[in-house]
Amino acid sequence: MLDAYTLSPGGPKRLDLTDGGPVPEETRWVDLVHPTPSEDAATEVFLSASLPTREEASEIEFSSRFYSEDGAVFMTATVLTGVDKGEASLVPLTIVVTGDQRIATLRYDDLRALHQFLARASKPGSRCGTIPSVFLGLIEAVVDRTADVLERISADVDRINRDIFAARTERRGGLRLEQLIGDVGTQGDLAAKARESLASIERLIQFASLTLPGGFTKGVNKNRLKLIARDVRSLEDHVGFLSNKITFLLDATLGLISVEQNEVIRVLTIAATIFFPPTLIGTVYGMNFTDMPELSWQFGYPVAIGLMVASAVLPYLYFKRRGWL
Repeated sequence: MLDAYTLSPGGPKRLDLTDGGPVPEETRWVDLVHPTPSEDAATEVFLSASLPTREEASEIEFSSRFYSEDGAVFMTATVLTGVDKGEASLVPLTIVVTGDQRIATLRYDDLRALHQFLARASKPGSRCGTIPSVFLGLIEAVVDRTADVLERISADVDRINRDIFAARTERRGGLRLEQLIGDVGTQGDLAAKARESLASIERLIQFASLTLPGGFTKGVNKNRLKLIARDVRSLEDHVGFLSNKITFLLDATLGLISVEQNEVIRVLTIAATIFFPPTLIGTVYGMNFTDMPELSWQFGYPVAIGLMVASAVLPYLYFKRRGWL
C-alpha cells in the first residue's frame, strides 16, 4: 500500500492516488506498507534512488542499515509491533531522506507509532509542516510507543511479583508457580525486544546527526534530536532495570518451586519415619513361627498395639518439639 502526503503548516495532508499511477508532484512524504513492485517503482522515481528489499533492511550490519546512495540517506531501525495482540515481533522501519524536500518510510507491518504520529501531526501547533519536522516527529512517535510498551512491561512485572510472593492460597486465580514462569519468560522476551529496538533507534539518531543536511541538525531541530537521544538512553537504562528484575523473579520462582518440592519431601520423610517403628513391630508379630510366647499371652495383643502407638507417637512428639512439623 502506498500513501502520499503533502506538507502544510497544518501538518501532513493525504493525497488521492490513482492505482498504478505516478506519485503526485506536490508529494513530500511517501509511506509504503508491504509495497507491490509497481509501488516500489513509483517511489524510486519519487526519490530518484533505489529502495532496499526487506531482506536487506533486516540485515544486522551497520552498513546495510545506514548508508547514503544516489543523494539519499537511508536509515533503518528495528521497531516493536504486535504487542497489543500478544504477538510481539521486531520489524524493520526504513526512512529515506533526499535533501530537505522529500522523505519516504518503508515498513512491513501496521505500526501503531505511525498512527499516533499522524494523529498528533494533524493538531494545531504540531509544527509538522517540513521534512525535518516529519522525520523528528516519526522518531519521537516510535520512542513514545516503546516507552508505552516499557510501562506495560513494568506493570505486568509488578503484578507477577505480587503473585510470586503471595501465599499459595492468595495467588490470583489459584495460579501455580510453574504457570508464573511462563509469564516471567514472556516479559523477559518483550524486554529483550524493546532493548534491541532502542539500540537500533539510538544508532539511527547518531547516524542522522552526522549525515543529514543542516536543516535536520541545527537550531530547534538539533535540540529535539538531542532530547530524543536522551530519552532513548533513559529508556535503555529502564529496560536494563526491568531485565534485572525479571531475572530476579525467575530465580525467585525457581527457588520457591524448589522450597515447595522440599516441603513435600520433608512431609513424606517425616511420615515414613513416624510409621516405620509400628510397621516393624507389626511385621515381627506377623511372622509365622510356632514358638512365639506373646501369641498365647493374655495381654499380648493390647501390648503390641500399645507398642505400635507409642512408637509412632514418640517420634511425632520429638519432631514437633524440634519444630519440624
